[in-house]
Amino acid sequence: MFIIYQEQRLLKILEYLKEHQTMSVMDICTHLGVSRDTARRDIVKLVQEGVVNRTHGGVASPQLQKELASYQERLIDESDSKLNIGLVAAKLIHDHETVILDVSTTVQAMAEQISAKNITAITQSIDIVRILSDRDDLQVYVLGGYLHVKNRLLYGPSVIEKLREMRADKVFIGATAIQSDGLYYPFEEDAHIKKEMARRSDQVIAVADFTKFKNKSVYRLDFDYIDILITDQEVPSEIEEILDQKNITVICSEMNNKLEEENKDDL
Repeated sequence: MFIIYQEQRLLKILEYLKEHQTMSVMDICTHLGVSRDTARRDIVKLVQEGVVNRTHGGVASPQLQKELASYQERLIDESDSKLNIGLVAAKLIHDHETVILDVSTTVQAMAEQISAKNITAITQSIDIVRILSDRDDLQVYVLGGYLHVKNRLLYGPSVIEKLREMRADKVFIGATAIQSDGLYYPFEEDAHIKKEMARRSDQVIAVADFTKFKNKSVYRLDFDYIDILITDQEVPSEIEEILDQKNITVICSEMNNKLEEENKDDL
């Protein structure tokens, strides 16, 4: 069965609004073949992004078409690389494993593509909880704390305290920036949580698109915590050398997916 992921559904809703100006919950269900609950979640996401107006029973196209176009471009730019990375990462999860899923748009893209069954997922990401709550073949443990509405996560000392009581097979973490001495994040607590997640897992997998190698941020997570890095393009040579010295496996999703397609064609 072909599955339409949320980012694809949002684009289809926006395309429909460009032509029809309004779209009801029932229209979304019929047009995209989804449940009313899924349609409502998509509406909430678009309203939060500020690209549609909420109406009684559905959504309406915003007055500023430029804002709509900008949102569509951003989704297209981000979704392809993140979905490709997420697909490769999701295949590393096996049935019955316990995994920790970090707050990250790339980890979120991975969560949408998990095919393993009977896993236990631990996270403080509101969006990942929402994604996984649609499945009845896995368990979700939410790391409780204070709600950060803008960043869509739960935070506070209780998150780290609870992590210290756990053990996982794998953790998947994102990054704001990747430099020659490690992964970087904008908030000190964020780096502390990543470090504790890494300590509590047998294998640490970082997922980050190529733009992260051009970014800079403040708080560091040393490469010594990382086992695998999945990205969408070749890593800059100066960083690749360091990763090789630290025995970090680098997987390029673009090359990996091409090889899989070629292998399928050969069968």
